[in-house]
Amino acid sequence: MPRDRITETPPFEVTGVDFAGPLYVKSDRVLYKAYIALFTCAVTRAVHLELVSSQSTESFLLALKRFISRRGLCKVIDSDNAKTFKRANQDLSELWQAIKDPQLLEYFSGKGIICIYCKL
Repeated sequence: MPRDRITETPPFEVTGVDFAGPLYVKSDRVLYKAYIALFTCAVTRAVHLELVSSQSTESFLLALKRFISRRGLCKVIDSDNAKTFKRANQDLSELWQAIKDPQLLEYFSGKGIICIYCKL
């Protein structure tokens, strides 16, 4: 087994992510297509579900933000190489490049902020 899956860590420090669906959600007598962003702890196998309106990068990033606000930052996020995740990885990489300023990094480390690494 990979080291990430057998080393004791806090829940969701190493997380797998995938989409499930589509599901059909009824709101005001209208059916909408929806999906589930499925976040799985690689060590404990705990599960966190987020309902999303589509499989777009924007929907995934919003679900990721909600997940992080609830469960905390991850050190590793594993996924298949679905187009949504590749695009999200690209967007996050571009964001990281934009905020890689030494002053900002010093501020982050001073506050104990850890940045996410997407392994895609």
